[in-house]
Amino acid sequence: MAFVKKTLVFFSVGLFPLMVLAQTNDTQTKWVDSVFNTLNTTEKIGQLFMVSVSTTSETSALNEIENNVKSRQIGSIFLKSGSPVQQARLIHQLQDEASVPLIVAMDAEWGLGKSMDSTISFPPPLVMGAIRNDSLTYAMGEEIAHQLKLVGVNMNFAPIQSFGGNKFRVAQRSLLYMKALQENQVLSCARSFPVKGITITDVQKGFPSIQLSLDSAEVYPYQTLFNNGLSGVVPAIAEFPMFYSNVGLVKKNNYGSSSLASLFTGDWMKKKMNFTALTFANIPGLKLSTEKYRAGEAEALAFQAGNDILINPTDVGPAIRRIRKLVRKEKLYEYQLDATVKKILYAKYNAGLSQKKTFNTDNLVAKLNRPEARILNQKLYEAAVTVARDQPGVLPVKTLDNNQFAYISGEAERPNDEFYHFISKYVSTTYFAPTGQEDRVELLNTLEDHDVIVVGIFPQTSETTLARIDGILQHLLPSHTVVICDFGNEFFLKKENAYPTIITAYVNTKEMMKNVAEVIFGALPADGILPTSFNAKLPEGSGVATQVLNRLKWSVPEDAGMNANVLNKIDSIAKEAIVRKATPGCQILVAKDGKVVYEKSFGTLSYEDKTSVSDQTIYDLASLTKVSATLQVVMFMYEKGLIDIYKKASVYLPELKHTNKKDVTIVDMLTHQAGLVPFIPLWNQTVKDSLFLPLYYNRERNPEYPLQVSPNLFAASTLRDSVWMWIEKSKMQDKIPRTGYTYRYSDLGFMILLRLAERVLNQPLEDFLQQNFYEPLGASTTGFTPLNHFQSQRIAPTEFDKIYRKSLVQGTVHDERAAMMGGVSGHAGLFSTANDLAKLGQMLLQNGYYGGYQYFKPETVARFTAKQYDKSRRGLGWDKPVQGDWSNSPTSILASPSTFGHTGFTGTCMWIDPEFNLVYIFLSNRVYPDRNTKLINLNIRSRIQDVIYQSIFSYCAQAQ
Repeated sequence: MAFVKKTLVFFSVGLFPLMVLAQTNDTQTKWVDSVFNTLNTTEKIGQLFMVSVSTTSETSALNEIENNVKSRQIGSIFLKSGSPVQQARLIHQLQDEASVPLIVAMDAEWGLGKSMDSTISFPPPLVMGAIRNDSLTYAMGEEIAHQLKLVGVNMNFAPIQSFGGNKFRVAQRSLLYMKALQENQVLSCARSFPVKGITITDVQKGFPSIQLSLDSAEVYPYQTLFNNGLSGVVPAIAEFPMFYSNVGLVKKNNYGSSSLASLFTGDWMKKKMNFTALTFANIPGLKLSTEKYRAGEAEALAFQAGNDILINPTDVGPAIRRIRKLVRKEKLYEYQLDATVKKILYAKYNAGLSQKKTFNTDNLVAKLNRPEARILNQKLYEAAVTVARDQPGVLPVKTLDNNQFAYISGEAERPNDEFYHFISKYVSTTYFAPTGQEDRVELLNTLEDHDVIVVGIFPQTSETTLARIDGILQHLLPSHTVVICDFGNEFFLKKENAYPTIITAYVNTKEMMKNVAEVIFGALPADGILPTSFNAKLPEGSGVATQVLNRLKWSVPEDAGMNANVLNKIDSIAKEAIVRKATPGCQILVAKDGKVVYEKSFGTLSYEDKTSVSDQTIYDLASLTKVSATLQVVMFMYEKGLIDIYKKASVYLPELKHTNKKDVTIVDMLTHQAGLVPFIPLWNQTVKDSLFLPLYYNRERNPEYPLQVSPNLFAASTLRDSVWMWIEKSKMQDKIPRTGYTYRYSDLGFMILLRLAERVLNQPLEDFLQQNFYEPLGASTTGFTPLNHFQSQRIAPTEFDKIYRKSLVQGTVHDERAAMMGGVSGHAGLFSTANDLAKLGQMLLQNGYYGGYQYFKPETVARFTAKQYDKSRRGLGWDKPVQGDWSNSPTSILASPSTFGHTGFTGTCMWIDPEFNLVYIFLSNRVYPDRNTKLINLNIRSRIQDVIYQSIFSYCAQAQ
């Protein structure tokens, strides 16, 4: 059937009133009229066309667009993918060429990240629909508007129905998003107006009259936007059921359902839904009834059908000529054209285009990724995590000790290590990835030994794998705690088998994997709701709010009031240490306000072993043992009234009453003012002529020689008693009679405190610490004798000992005296990762509270961390800064007076600053391969600490 050459004038002038948008004013009208009056008919028609453009287009295509812009034959452009800087420059170039400013549109429903590289992708609509806090939706729209304007875009195409299944909530979210854009001069255009079916009621000279079938729930959000000033709408391009009011119309109709919807929905909305803003028609999507239609006819037809902006005309020249012919022939089309052009100009005014914009692409990518945007993006993802069900109330998981944790991955072929990695930051977890090839009975038996089982379900998890995992879990429920974590699998929530605890994150992103792990362990509260009904037992709007337990979470520096650019200067200092061979490698962790904002590893385990250091690498803490182990026990005994720190140690260790240490008090040992000599080697009394005396050592471990000194050397259990005897007999410092001892650092006091603690508690120090501190904290790598729990390859070597052990020290304690005691001493022997040590530091920073437990009373922490004497910088066990004297201070000169912490001989430190709510940890093996002092001479640890404070000060200065 021939394409309709003669059109039926069925529009009335009343359907095309001159568009004056809500809240117009004289300034708007004057600008619109002044621009309108400069346009001839051809140029008016040009305002109807929106042409796609990209920096990747061929030069000839770009030149054609530029020429059309210059000649006013294009009124709008649609920006496709590319780099931000190139796109911004292209927009700037075209706007400079345009005498009438261009509408620049973009599909940026999730932000620029959907179409531009090196930019942020905000959460997709379904994730946004899970957020309970409406204000975050507005904040996202506001930030997207800010970013679009930086590039030069002034119209955003975004859908609304995918926010969820509740029409009222979808309408509210969509309205907030629209307002955020338009109140910041970015026009909002809703895509995919939903049509369920089309009924043709009449056909006159080829033009159909239609009635749309709509779903009231789906249309409700659109009507809400229409009533509140939406800038534009694009009908959905899809096939719909078609109906006819009588059989005779079937042969008269020349259009498919998608073409009907695209062409005539806009006019129908104007008549039936009182929509007065811009309607769009996608020209390439039109399927006309003949293959012989001539160039420009599709555009002319779309114009006749009442559409305002025609997207991607196939050929601008012929389209202009055909529409111009219509306008000259029919006065009504002239009125329609004038009304449409003014409507477009009003939209341009509302987009701020009445004022000439200047574009500056300097640091554009950095501006688009500004900290505020990254923090907002993080908060959006955090707020969307939804606990769909938690019938047993297991979330957040509070008790970590006496529980064995397992993780089952739903990605057997491509294990998703990222989620497992974040879980492992909180607790030691066994990894399982069922493939169907394993012995099912053996797997079940192994899982039976675990108490808490976390399951990761990912988009790639097949229905077969889901069924396999379900079969396993049905044998473990209800005797085990099972936490199902869904990251957007299309099958799982629809068919889930009534699991008692389900968390859904909707998408499989690194942010969500981190967030879900934080929700499980109480570092982050869950507050999301299901945006749609997934099954009868998981209805829309449901969601369990969970609490926080004040465990460490991970965030960006600016979220904690720190400047990331400044903080990243730590990298160069750490690399300098490695290049200068001050240490083969190191771990650095910075936490502020309970948020880990910097956690990086540098270098290798040794100069020969090129295995990279990771956050799982375990280091010998050396003298950090004093405060991270022994002092924790002393604080415990003090708080429980088991000891009086002002009494003599001999009260608790009567064997000291007949020694030169009979008057040594606990408080004096804690402040290093007990008069104990700084150092006695001890080990030289167990060797003769470089040979290990068999009284003390054996090359194999057995009941008589249980204490491991090095990989192939074991000490007799009696050696601990010998060490104690030698300590008892050690000399005291010289002093003037009847005067007290002054400060002089000594390891012996903490070796005495070890024996005192074990006597009072009637329990080995390492066991007490594991049961009462490290295991409850989730500090699974913190402890003594790590070779009993971990492979040596995971532990950084310290020194190649050429004097005492004559072997590489890796996994056994570096300090010789601690090694003689089997690796457990009060002054050395503790190992850890930075992450696990930070848990202890954060507990102390939080006045003794962490993970739902109060380990110490706040007054206990305050008592021990306070400076004790005017002439000594020391607290009780803790080291502290020297204010105003950087040459003698163990910390940065910028550290506050309330700072407390300690250093370790192997190149470690932990500093806690309550005034800045800060934990700083540096771990290294600077004594490898021998005891060089480069790390100290280069002042690496304190310089890094300087940068931490500078990042805080810089952020504060920028915020003013």
